[in-house]
Amino acid sequence: MLKFLSFFFSYNLFLKFIYLFNSLLSISLSKKLKEVNGIARFQFPVKAIGLDKIIIGKNFDSGKNLRIQAISRYQKYSYEPEIIIGENVTINPNCQLVAINKIVIGNNVLIASNVFISDHSHGSMDFRDINTPPSLRKLDSKGPIIIEDNVWIGQNVTILANVKIGKNSIVGANSVVTKSIPDFSIAVGVPARVLKSVNFQD
Repeated sequence: MLKFLSFFFSYNLFLKFIYLFNSLLSISLSKKLKEVNGIARFQFPVKAIGLDKIIIGKNFDSGKNLRIQAISRYQKYSYEPEIIIGENVTINPNCQLVAINKIVIGNNVLIASNVFISDHSHGSMDFRDINTPPSLRKLDSKGPIIIEDNVWIGQNVTILANVKIGKNSIVGANSVVTKSIPDFSIAVGVPARVLKSVNFQD
């Protein structure tokens, strides 16, 4: 739709229209959140499910193509999801946050583009439902995801269930986080491994 409109308006006028459209979208979605401090900024297009299970702090800013989903029901199964986002969080374009359990993002967190954060998988790890098509399997979570304050998540990172990323840490681009990362650490790789940690208590 936005590309279609760009043929009929000048570039500057088109940008103003996009800004107005995104502002109205942000107000509308913010009203549906379980709790929000101010107006959470979203950009079209966005896919948001379960907003009544999501809490967002002040100064939240997200790029286009955000997929944020707190899934309460999938197939015949029910879940009790939570997504809690702190203050001054920036999520760049093309990111996904999907929860059936719990995802917590602390204050002052920067998430680069194309980041995937999911606390669950399609099916259990013991192959009980291996003959069931993946899309029909019960969603299974090994535990919540917790990202503490002042964390920087690089581009194309995947963060899987039951991990904690400690405060003031950095996760390098293209990493897959399958285990917890200590405070004040730099982690990279598939799976992500800690390259360096600083202990300020020594």
